[in-house]
Amino acid sequence: MEYYTYAYLREDGTPYYIGKGKAGRITNNLHRIAVPKEKERIIYLKKNLTDEEARKHEIYMIAVLGRKDLGTGILRNMTDGGEGCAGRRLSDETKKKLSDSHKGKKFTDEHKRKLSEAAKKKIFTKEHRHNMSKGLSGENNPSFGKKWWNNGIENKLSKERPGDDYILGFLHKYWMSKYK
Repeated sequence: MEYYTYAYLREDGTPYYIGKGKAGRITNNLHRIAVPKEKERIIYLKKNLTDEEARKHEIYMIAVLGRKDLGTGILRNMTDGGEGCAGRRLSDETKKKLSDSHKGKKFTDEHKRKLSEAAKKKIFTKEHRHNMSKGLSGENNPSFGKKWWNNGIENKLSKERPGDDYILGFLHKYWMSKYK
């Protein structure tokens, strides 16, 4: 029971979009419909629903308020609701197509900045942080079994000595710059 239904409101308080979701879907701007900038114009209609209950409530609210594109009401929803993709499983072929379609794409600096800001706002629960830490400890850590080596110019992390001119130990940037 983690799903909810929500509405985006116009400045006059009337809804223009009804949706269903879980977690951060309510403020996710990947919709075709713009998310209001003012948080007061984003409201939960019902919380603690099952996926099925949320789908039914979304369909009901869209039916009651009607859709603009059909000339039946005030909402900008493009469907009657209830579709969603909760529990959706992609075939290996579809996953490959999606992967291939994103390869080689370059993000603008502005897009990278926005992604960075969004990631910084993400709040992890204590349990989540513990699980991430546990997942990267011991043999799961990419540095497990590796040692720092230096040749007086650069440092390398490796299980074995990278070359004859390397000695064991990490050389700090300060010392590296002193002897260049």
